Amino acid sequence: MSTDNRVELNDCEGTTGWSGSDSVTVNNDAGQFFQGSNSLSTQLTNADEQMNTTQETVGDTTFSVDMSDVTIYMIIKCNLQLAFSGGGIQFVLGDGTRLTGYDIGGVDAPGMPLSSYFFSLRLDISVVVATPGTFTDYAGAEVDLVQTAITQIGYGGQLAAKAVGPVDNVFMDMFKYMANDSYALTINGGTAGAPETMTDVVGDDVAAGWAMVSNPFGDEYLFGAPTEWGNVSTIAEHAFTADGQQWFWFGDNGGGHAIGPTHFPFRLISNSTDTGSWIVTNTVIVNIGTRAQFLMDNADFNTIEMDGCSLSGMGTIALPSAGGTSRFTINSIFSDCEQLTHNGADLSGSSVLNSAVVAGAGAVLYNETADPDGEMDDMVFSQGATAHSAIEFGTAVTTDITLRGIDFTGFGSTDDIDGAVFKFLATGGSLNLNLVGCTTDGTFSVDDTAGIAVTVVINPVTTTVNTIDTAGDAVGSSTVLVKAADGTGPLPFEDSVTITNSTTTADVVHTTHGLIVGQKVFIEGANEAPYNGVHTILTAVDANSYTYLMGSDPGGSATGTITSTGVVISGTSDGSGVITDNRTWSGNQLITGWSRKATTAPFYKEGSISGEIIAASGLNTNAVMVLDE
Repeated sequence: MSTDNRVELNDCEGTTGWSGSDSVTVNNDAGQFFQGSNSLSTQLTNADEQMNTTQETVGDTTFSVDMSDVTIYMIIKCNLQLAFSGGGIQFVLGDGTRLTGYDIGGVDAPGMPLSSYFFSLRLDISVVVATPGTFTDYAGAEVDLVQTAITQIGYGGQLAAKAVGPVDNVFMDMFKYMANDSYALTINGGTAGAPETMTDVVGDDVAAGWAMVSNPFGDEYLFGAPTEWGNVSTIAEHAFTADGQQWFWFGDNGGGHAIGPTHFPFRLISNSTDTGSWIVTNTVIVNIGTRAQFLMDNADFNTIEMDGCSLSGMGTIALPSAGGTSRFTINSIFSDCEQLTHNGADLSGSSVLNSAVVAGAGAVLYNETADPDGEMDDMVFSQGATAHSAIEFGTAVTTDITLRGIDFTGFGSTDDIDGAVFKFLATGGSLNLNLVGCTTDGTFSVDDTAGIAVTVVINPVTTTVNTIDTAGDAVGSSTVLVKAADGTGPLPFEDSVTITNSTTTADVVHTTHGLIVGQKVFIEGANEAPYNGVHTILTAVDANSYTYLMGSDPGGSATGTITSTGVVISGTSDGSGVITDNRTWSGNQLITGWSRKATTAPFYKEGSISGEIIAASGLNTNAVMVLDE
């Protein structure tokens, strides 16, 4: 089931109200009308000529319509028009005093093809209000045309040659309009057991004579109007499926006058009651002309599955959100599209190629609090014509994230510039960007000038500590410390350091420390307590110095025999008794440490931790604690 949401002005079934360069004739010959029971035919010549009507067929009266922000549609047959540049096809608008023919197409831009050589054409009037383009004044001046009070509508243009004898050469068959930023076609039929298909949609269109969707042959389908799948309000279950098809979304008239930006939207829409399903596989979607925006992120749509598809020339795309029954857009290609917003559903195996996003932005925007690990595995990115990033992480991304198996091509190799591979928008804090099995033809550059400190960790391994009791059961919320056990590994071990301060900022001189921002050190031996304990590196000034924040101002430089040891883990195990660290190791590392639970009952005595982190595989070890009764 499908619905035409446009407003009809004239169905071209009768001659009342028509006037212009010729007269109109009702024509009900087979093949000479697309909708209804006939068309209106007229004869135009090789000069600028037009026919227009003041009659609204719905209500059988004259009309006055504010068309300043609408798109108007017509169904026309005329095979002799000049090219678009010569004013071959015009939409004619009048306000009772002024009458203007706006050039919208021609033989090289005939509109969306229909059956029997008819074509559907459109004009976004908001565009010509701002920039008229080329036009013909049939009465008065276009500059004075009142688009907020249109009382005449019709067809005009120039033909390549005059007709021979009294033979009509133009057939007009419908005029409708639709407010911009809305959806002309709603597809909302089908059930899970018998989903709606494009065959059904085209059948509805042909039966009603809408001229919004066309099926020239086979599995090729043309869309000539903003389209939505689903129900805004509660109606019934709706389900749609397509496989192995080609869809062309016409954002212009096959050339010629384009629709205004944002005025060619597509979306999936549902509500909290109806069950909705949209499953499209192995289908190619090509956008022509004005880029269509595609909203797939409706949280009420139960099932959204796109697999093995190819989308090109699109505008912005809002991908599905996580949740529902099943939502993903996997193994698909997005070529020459504007920014894709990743809303949490799986995008793995997809390629984002030659993005049309603006410079300084990301081809994909990810602004979810959850780690995208597993949601973008094995993707491919290539840079488009502008200096854009592959992935832009929004302000919600403030904790460690992991990406796996992604290939990046063509991006900049310099940090903190437009075109870096990754861009982060958070203004503070720090995080690790773990890249597992990822590849690039340059370096994994990062633009974190917004403020967050990002550390790139390439092919990290995991160190896991399981806090358990003597029976092997998890003990959650346990405090854990793991640090270097000796100086044979990559981490510093009891290295002698000197520390000065600026209020609560500690400035450490630590020769060849090998540490980076976000890693932790265990400081001991200072006579001033604020210096001691586990601290997170705030800035790695150079290879021989770093800074960290203290809980209070120690009042002066550190004194005593002060040492610094690298820390692997310092924190609290989760509800399952697990705490982890992910990083890259240049060599194996012996570790030592402890776990305890002494803040909330039940209490546990300290359990020891020891072992060796293997650079290639990490470490998984247990900290066994005895109940402290």
